[in-house]
Amino acid sequence: MSGPYYSDDAVTLYHGDCLDVMRDMPDASVGAVLTDPPYTERTHSMAKTNRGAGHGVKAIGFVSMSDAELRQALAECGRISRGWVVATLAYQHAVAMELDPPKGLRVMRVGVWVKTNPMPQISADRPGQGWEAIAYLHRDDVKPAWNGGGKHGNYILPVQQNEGHPTTKPIGMLRDMVRRFTEPGETVLDPFAGSGTTLRAAADEGRRAIGVEIDAKYCAIAASRMPQGALDFGALA
Repeated sequence: MSGPYYSDDAVTLYHGDCLDVMRDMPDASVGAVLTDPPYTERTHSMAKTNRGAGHGVKAIGFVSMSDAELRQALAECGRISRGWVVATLAYQHAVAMELDPPKGLRVMRVGVWVKTNPMPQISADRPGQGWEAIAYLHRDDVKPAWNGGGKHGNYILPVQQNEGHPTTKPIGMLRDMVRRFTEPGETVLDPFAGSGTTLRAAADEGRRAIGVEIDAKYCAIAASRMPQGALDFGALA
């Protein structure tokens, strides 16, 4: 593992392929994994965004993953986590994981993030998607526990805008997940760190965080969000 791209007392961010970084991480070395893996090439090829600078609808262009690569990455996450692996996924992948989980993991629940300001259906010949699945996976050799009691695992929140990444997740949702799935002082891993929302949420909640991001421009954005300053407290709906 090469040296980190960014590091402070709470956050360590690596620029590179997450599988390369995770292979060097010991078993059960983090409290939980909270992440947003890329979709498949087919899903990304049809994805559009109206977020960010400028006007109009633009294609989303960034690295995609095959189904096999996604399963391999999540299996590594399960090896490294002491318990939970929580991932926002396309609903097709969430269903597939429930039927046939990655090695070492089991699906405890599939939740949803309902977007209050989703991208409209450009073709206008069917309803827009408007939500993403959340797969709550757990190591299959450890008894599950969390801090949410009998609460559900669904969120109704707007799409985060102007963070420099086309699929940034609401920081309020990530802060809530950090509180529910880890204890203060534990480490959160995000192997697909993007613009650093998970890392910032973990630091804000008194946890340590390790992130990996393959795109250098998003590493730069993530690093710029880490210094302590005015905190962006996202409200939960």
